[in-house]
Amino acid sequence: MGPLVTPSAVQASTAAAEKLWEGFSAPTGIARASDGTVYVSNWSGGMVERMTPDGSRSVLVDGVASPAGIAVDSEGSVFVSAYSGDHIIRVGLDGSTARVVEGLATPAGIAFTKDGRLLVANRASGEILSVDLASGERRVVASGLSLPVGVVEMADGSIVASQYGGRVTRVLPDGSVSELGESFSRPGVGILAAGADAVFVIDNGASLVRRVAFDGASQVVADGLEGSAVALGRGGEGELLVGTWGSGAVYRVKLQD
Repeated sequence: MGPLVTPSAVQASTAAAEKLWEGFSAPTGIARASDGTVYVSNWSGGMVERMTPDGSRSVLVDGVASPAGIAVDSEGSVFVSAYSGDHIIRVGLDGSTARVVEGLATPAGIAFTKDGRLLVANRASGEILSVDLASGERRVVASGLSLPVGVVEMADGSIVASQYGGRVTRVLPDGSVSELGESFSRPGVGILAAGADAVFVIDNGASLVRRVAFDGASQVVADGLEGSAVALGRGGEGELLVGTWGSGAVYRVKLQD
C-alpha cells in the first residue's frame, strides 16, 4: 500500500438529483456516446439498454453473464464486461457481438486510455489490466488492490482504481502509488476523471458521489439517492448520471459551480 493522502475537511456541495429513467435490474455501468446515446448495463437482467436523445429506449444486447462495466470506443462500438463470464464483449455499430478478451477474473469496471487500450478492473485477482484489443497483448498496471471494481486514466497517464475493499488508489506511470480513499465508506464501480487532478467516485457504502482530489480534499457532490449508488457516467455538459440498485433508477445530477 502506498502513502496515505490525509483528506482535508470533507465539504458538501450537493446538487439535486433528478430521476431520468427507472425499471432497471441493478444498473452497474453507464456510458454515453458522442451522439448523446446513453448505455446502461443491467447486472441482474443480463442485458444492456440503450437510451437515445429522441427518448427511445431499447435493448442493445442481452444474454450477458452479469454485465458490469461499460465503455464506448472512438468509433462508437460498445464494450461490456461479463462479470460472471470472465470476459469482455464488443457490440459493433451493426449490432454484431464478439468476445474480445477472455480468461479474466470477475471483470468489473472498464475504461479506455487515450491511446486506445482497454483498462479492466479484475476484481478477483486484485489487479488492473491494460489490454491491446488489436493484438490481445495484456499487462498488469496495478496489483495488490482490495477488490478493484472501477478504473479511469487521468490526463497525466496515471490511473485511479476504486476498490470495494475501501480504497481509492492512484498509480503513476513510474509505479508509485498514493491512497485517496480515506473519506469513503465503500467505493463502488463508478469512477470518472474530474479535471486533471481529481476524480468523481461512487461511495456505494454511503450511496452518494464524492469528488476527491489528489491532495486529499474530498467533497460530496450528490446524495439523497433512492437505493444504493453503483453506476456513474457522464451526462450533458456539467452533468453526471448515477445508477442505483434497489430502486433500479438512473439519476441526473447537475454539478454546482
